[in-house]
Amino acid sequence: MRAIRRTLLTALMTLALAAQLGGCGFQLRGQAQLPFAAAFIDAPAGSNVGNALRLALSEQNKLAERAEGAPVRLRLAGERRDKNILSLSGGGKVREYRLEYRVTVSAHDPIGRELMPPTDLHLLRDFSYNDAQALAKETEEQSLIRAMEQDALRQILRRLSYLKQP
Repeated sequence: MRAIRRTLLTALMTLALAAQLGGCGFQLRGQAQLPFAAAFIDAPAGSNVGNALRLALSEQNKLAERAEGAPVRLRLAGERRDKNILSLSGGGKVREYRLEYRVTVSAHDPIGRELMPPTDLHLLRDFSYNDAQALAKETEEQSLIRAMEQDALRQILRRLSYLKQP
């Protein structure tokens, strides 16, 4: 009898929580709705963000293979990754690093009018370092770099969703 009450109480609490989430307007973040038919991406060879942006646009059938005829032309420039020492221990060993990722993105229409002015995205991540855990810290560094690139991609897509075409 007690197990049935507990199960019933748990079910009612779960239902109440679901009703509250639904009533407050909670909604999972979906893909950004892009206000253009297609876009051509001009990015340096080997650009991870450029490749991810191409993939994201192709999933929405909004990727133009050629610049000619594309209503929007995106340009990624100045993509740069840096790793700087943030702090040292008393013995002169590195204790923390700062990772930086920069990219400049702009958008133009086919006749060269600016749809989005050059926007500099600058992302920072700090992480501690220990020589005894060098392999684990290298893996952490690669993970942080991928996270910064994904964050940059999301920011670019969000900005593109607000483009105003003339």
